[in-house]
Amino acid sequence: MQQAIVEFRRGQLEAMEYYHEVPVVRHLRTSPEGTIWVRRRGDEPESNGPIDLLTADGRYLGSFVLGATNVPSAFGPDGLDAFIETNDLDVPTVVVKRLPPGVR
Repeated sequence: MQQAIVEFRRGQLEAMEYYHEVPVVRHLRTSPEGTIWVRRRGDEPESNGPIDLLTADGRYLGSFVLGATNVPSAFGPDGLDAFIETNDLDVPTVVVKRLPPGVR
C-alpha cells in the first residue's frame, strides 16, 4: 500500500509542468507624472530586489537599491506619496513623503 502511494505521488510530480522562465517584475506602478516604478525580483524567485524608475517613453532614470525605499502605495499631488510601513510588531502605518522632482 505504501509503495503504491509513493509511485502515485512520483507519477504526479513527473507529470507536472513548470515554466522555463521566472518572472522578473514583482510590482509595477505609475505616478501621475508618468514615472514608472518597477520592483524587480531578488536573487530568489519570491524575494524583492531593487526598484527601477523609467519615464513614460522608457528612458531609464535610475534605481533604488533594496531597502532604500518601497514602491509608493499611493501617489499624491506635488510629489507627495504615501507608503505603508510596518514596525517591529507588524503594525502598519501610513507615512507620507515628498519625493524630489527627478523621481516623480
